[in-house]
Amino acid sequence: MADRVVLDAHAVLAFLGEEPGWAEVDEVLRSGEPWMTLVNLGEVAYVLERSSGRAAADEAWANLRAESRPGGVPVRWLEIDDNLVRRAAGIKAQGGMSYADAFAAGAASVLGCPVLTGDQEFRVAEKAGVAVRWLRRGR
Repeated sequence: MADRVVLDAHAVLAFLGEEPGWAEVDEVLRSGEPWMTLVNLGEVAYVLERSSGRAAADEAWANLRAESRPGGVPVRWLEIDDNLVRRAAGIKAQGGMSYADAFAAGAASVLGCPVLTGDQEFRVAEKAGVAVRWLRRGR
């Protein structure tokens, strides 16, 4: 069975920057079943654009949205609908979590799989019953 997880922006940015945990994200992007929301991809894009410029953000966007990714599986996209928005709002209402992160947590809840992250804000999501798979610190 494929390794089904929701990727949050933290996981994707760790992968792109080869930061701690990047190899685990790489494995999911090569042979797992990665899911995201466009809200979380937007977060990746704005962080990259601020740090590395528009071209880097556009390149990451195109790669993650590609139906055929060289050396990897396509990322699957959970539609932003009433159910997801309401779940994200409920998680955000717990406090201590960004709205974009609440979408990743909400997506994991909808899909019945963990969110892959190293972002400590997701402790809030865990308390709300969302499964979290923590990135390992080593490479």
